[in-house]
Amino acid sequence: ILIATFVVVVIGGLGSVRGAFVGALLVGIVDTLARAFVPGLLKSSLTPAIADALGGGLASAAIYLLMALVLVFRPRGLLAG
Repeated sequence: ILIATFVVVVIGGLGSVRGAFVGALLVGIVDTLARAFVPGLLKSSLTPAIADALGGGLASAAIYLLMALVLVFRPRGLLAG
């Protein structure tokens, strides 16, 4: 949970409470959608057991991809002051 908290703070911008709130919402939505849809997308091309295992790993990596995208376009975070 500590790493997810770090991701939320980095996405929102260090020192911004509103940014942390927006970051938490984004991380929650991306994580939930990735866990819901990524394994299903992989099942069409892989065996179900492999798709579930690989899909879970890729879904967990989705929040780090989100953090990387935010840092590319807004290096100080979304709502940094």
